Amino acid sequence: MNYVQIIYEYDKLMDQLDVEIKNSNYKIQYFLDLLQIKRSFFYKKLKEKRFTSKEMKILSKSLFPDAYKDYEVQIINELIKKSKKQINDNEGLDFELFLNEQKEKYGL
Repeated sequence: MNYVQIIYEYDKLMDQLDVEIKNSNYKIQYFLDLLQIKRSFFYKKLKEKRFTSKEMKILSKSLFPDAYKDYEVQIINELIKKSKKQINDNEGLDFELFLNEQKEKYGL
């Protein structure tokens, strides 16, 4: 997906956000607590489609739990792949050396 498609998909998601929230298993108060905002401000953001990307990340965990789990698995797999490559390329850190450095750094 290219950047332009992502922008249009995001716009479409913002248009459908009120429906997604209504169809979720949660009450509005749950989302208010998650975002730590007042009800009137929440509805204003919803009407004006002004949620920040940080707020959307918070909402996505509850609104799209399956997609969020898939995303987490994808990220973890990428990190594991990167770590394996670093180990194979001898770019890894010696655990004992790292542990001693951190103990010294934090006075443990």
